[in-house]
Formats: sequence, structure tokens, C-alpha cells
Amino acid sequence: MRFSLILALVVLLIFVCVKLADVERQRYALVTGLCPLGMEPTEAIECLRVIRPRSSVLWNLFYGLYN
Repeated sequence: MRFSLILALVVLLIFVCVKLADVERQRYALVTGLCPLGMEPTEAIECLRVIRPRSSVLWNLFYGLYN
């Protein structure tokens, strides 16, 4: 029982960290102008989905946690 709870919490923590890094990546792309706000909505969504402004997901997670 205890192991299952710990495992579920670890999986949830990993999921939250991945989503936080993704949101930080999109925020940074908008702030730096890599995906301009004047684009068509479908183009902007696609740009935010594929843009990689930093070299690693870990940098996105770091900046998401500490900035």
C-alpha cells in the first residue's frame, strides 16, 4: 500500500515537472519573440508546440522553478 502511494506520487511529480518545463518553454518563446504574437492563431500554436528556445528540458524546468 505504501509503495503504491509513493509510486503514484513520484509519477505525479514527474508529470508536473514535464508540464512545467513545457509551459516555461512556451513562455520564454513568447517573451523573447521567437513566436511573434501577430501570427495567425493556428501558426502561433504550431510555433509554440515545436519551438525549442533552450538547449535542454532541464533548463526549462530550472527557470520554471526559480524564475
